[in-house]
Amino acid sequence: MKAHHLNTGELAQIVQLSPSKISKVLAGDQKFTSDAVGILIKELEIHPNWLFGYEGEPNAVMYLKDLVHKSEVEKLEAKIRELKDELGEVYKQLAEERRVK
Repeated sequence: MKAHHLNTGELAQIVQLSPSKISKVLAGDQKFTSDAVGILIKELEIHPNWLFGYEGEPNAVMYLKDLVHKSEVEKLEAKIRELKDELGEVYKQLAEERRVK
């Protein structure tokens, strides 16, 4: 709610629940319905793993748009391996130069 600057009534309207139900959820007396959770994920684009506490920090909302596609991660990992190999070669050359001196 803080991240989206929503009050209880506004959140209730988004998830299609009554403001009193939202108050009870916030107090820990009740839980969101599965429909309400689905709406939160879809409408606010909140990452479900963050919402359920599996990933991230409680005070820093994770959004679906922040996900990186697997192919992009694989490209970056390949580039990292390439740079590590290149760095290893540079260290070998430096060690060889020091031995020669």
